Amino acid sequence: MNRKVLHILSTDGLAGAENVAMCIINNLSELSESAYSSPMGSIEKILISRDITYIPMKKLSIKQIRKAIKIWKPDIIHAHDFTATLKSLIASFNIPVVSHIHQYPKWLKSINKFSILFFLACIKIKKIIVVTPAIKEHTFLSRIFKEKTIVIKNIVDVKRIAEMASVPTERRYDVAFVGRLEDVKDPLRFIKIIYQLVKKMPTISIVMMGEGSLEGQCENLIKELALEKNIDLIGFMDNPYPVLQNSKILVMTSKSEGLPMVAIEALSMGKPIIVPNLEEMQSIVNSNCGVICKDDQEFINAIISLSLSENEYAEMSLRASKKAEEMFNMEDYKNQLQQVYCSVH
Repeated sequence: MNRKVLHILSTDGLAGAENVAMCIINNLSELSESAYSSPMGSIEKILISRDITYIPMKKLSIKQIRKAIKIWKPDIIHAHDFTATLKSLIASFNIPVVSHIHQYPKWLKSINKFSILFFLACIKIKKIIVVTPAIKEHTFLSRIFKEKTIVIKNIVDVKRIAEMASVPTERRYDVAFVGRLEDVKDPLRFIKIIYQLVKKMPTISIVMMGEGSLEGQCENLIKELALEKNIDLIGFMDNPYPVLQNSKILVMTSKSEGLPMVAIEALSMGKPIIVPNLEEMQSIVNSNCGVICKDDQEFINAIISLSLSENEYAEMSLRASKKAEEMFNMEDYKNQLQQVYCSVH
């Protein structure tokens, strides 16, 4: 008999963790019966389009999680990231909780009130999934919770992405930024890099896809730097893949990451990626498929080089696709998750 799993997420929109949860639900449907529960918002339309059972919450609270538990009656709660994990533990009574950590925040690297709180939560958590070895190796997870912590790298459904990317669009860009407009993704730094880039490439075209608390500041900075002709700030898109498909390069300026889904998706579409010098990025980005940059000038140089050299771009695009093929094995991914579910009771 398949076990019932309730995925708990803290946001009402679509980002990396949400994509991972949907990928798990869709690809493990033969092995487990799953539902998705989060605050109400734009995510609902996407879940319906992917035929995923959705249990909406008014907000992420212990009371609302308990209502979702009462409706779904799960055997396992699969909580994504820290806030959802902590509230699910309190709400879950005796239902085992699997914690899926998608980020590697700075506070997890030191002793502070947040890391102490998560440490205490880990005592009760049945299994901890992290998306990159760095999260396990450089935190207390490796020393104290080694046996219950497993590294399962994010994966994407390449076939589904290809189908969604095939939708026609007239939008074409040289550079794409895809992500939440929040401080951790540092979209303001991205805009400032583009400002310097435009001095050397006045006609370069940029798209920024995403929404968040910094959206107003991004709009103001684009106007202040007179970049309206270069940067299209198009907000959240249910299906960003056609625009990403028609963009040449993905650029990320994040301050911290786990294993970024958008980078993996871009590789699967043959897009070179230019990223900051974060340890977590090194498992997916190398000189064959992208560029790791230490400062703003290196970002500018990398974008110019890939934009002006057709041969360099074509070769790196081909290697990006090959890198994606090496990384993605859906059967292995499903087996790892199934082993996690079977190990908790």
